[in-house]
Order: sequence, then structure tokens, then C-alpha cells
Amino acid sequence: MTSDQGLTPAQARAAVARDWGRALDALDGLGDAADSTPTRCAGWTVTDLARHAAWGTSMEADALRRARTGTPGTAEGHEPSGGPGEVAAALRASVADLDAELGHAADLAPDAVLTIPFGAIPAPFGLCVFTMEAGVHADDLVAACGRDEPWGEDVVRATTTVLPPVFPVLAGAGGEAPPPEGTVIALRGPTVDLRFALLDGTWQSAPDEDPTASVIGTDDTAVLRFALGRTGADDPRVAFDGEAEPAAGFKRWFPGP
Repeated sequence: MTSDQGLTPAQARAAVARDWGRALDALDGLGDAADSTPTRCAGWTVTDLARHAAWGTSMEADALRRARTGTPGTAEGHEPSGGPGEVAAALRASVADLDAELGHAADLAPDAVLTIPFGAIPAPFGLCVFTMEAGVHADDLVAACGRDEPWGEDVVRATTTVLPPVFPVLAGAGGEAPPPEGTVIALRGPTVDLRFALLDGTWQSAPDEDPTASVIGTDDTAVLRFALGRTGADDPRVAFDGEAEPAAGFKRWFPGP
């Protein structure tokens, strides 16, 4: 499988291994304290997030396996029970399975599709989703340990590939009254430039529209953390230009992921 967008299979495999490795190191460092350590994911402890990560990585491995073997059906994940030790062991095992499947990803057909619980997606796009998930959740886990580490360039590239088609879908499910027609919100960093416009009553990715409001990060990590709801308008590494209210209220219209 080759891709003209995002990452190659080898790049995705390296990024996923690196970032889930960071996550596992964080879990090992916390031990039983993971049960009582909060994360920036509202209401979740580190153990809760690791349990979710074990489900996600096992689902991703199953999606790749089904595409490789021609097995029909939607990929399934497995959420472990037990305490911090059991959950960390399950995540370690599912990350190893995912790494093994990513090792075969280059052999997938160019038009291969991954059928995940959220729908069928082209395999190259799926590699970007899996890379983004690894990078973002590793960042969540190391942040819970009090560390602030920049995202890899590969995670930035994967995330900027995933968000343009995904955010308008999330906006459609947000339930918030939209801003005025013609609003164009830009998310900008040194290499990031994502734009979303309300046109004909619908949010759309709009890379060529001039922004009416901008969220500007001093670095790519800062602006993408803001875009994904990991930080807020009070983050000193984020500034606003143009119409400040739509920019600062970005997550009102783009909830999740």
C-alpha cells in the first residue's frame, strides 16, 4: 500500500511504536497510583484512559488484520478489566499486536479499506487516525505525570490529515447554535494551517477561505492540543486574532474527539 497523503506505513509504524511506548513508560512509572491520578480527559483516571487505549489499539490491530486476511466484518476491540497492572499488561499486548499488523500494512492493496466501529475508511487514512490516536493519548498520559513534551512531526502531519474531514462531521452533531454565516476559523501554527467555514449553514473544511477568526499557537503542539480540547483559551501558548469569541469558543462547535 502506498499513500499520497499523510504517512507511509513505515512512518506510521515508527510513530505508533514510539508514542505507545511513551504511554507504557508513564503507566509503569505510576504503578498503582494510576487508579487515582486524573487526566485532562474529564472524569477519567490514568487507568480509565489506559483501558480505553487497550480497547482502541486492539480494535486497530483487528481492523488491519481483517483487511490483510480478507476477513469480513467490523473490527472489534477488547476492554480489559482489573486494576492498573492488568490494564497496563493488556495495553502492552495490544500495542504489540498493532505493531505486528502495521508491519504488514505496506502489503495491503492500494484500495484497502479498514472497517472500524465508526465506519469504513481508506487504509492510508486509517494509518493517520491510528498515529494521531497514539500521539494524542500518549500526550494525555505523560501530561498526567506532569510532563510537557512536544508532539512528533509525524503526529502533527497525521492529525492535520485527519481533522479536515472529521471536524465538520463532529460539528454537525454538536447541537450548538452556529455563529454567523461566513465565519471562517483558522487553526495556525508554524506548519499547521487548518480552516473551517460555515457556508450555506454547514461547517466545511475551507483551506482557501480567508479567516475571520484565528487560533494561533506558538508551536504546532499548542494549537492542536487546543483544537482537540486538551487546553483552553487560557493557554499562554495560544493567541487569538480577528473575531476573538468564535476563535476562543472553537470547541463549542467542534466537540471531541
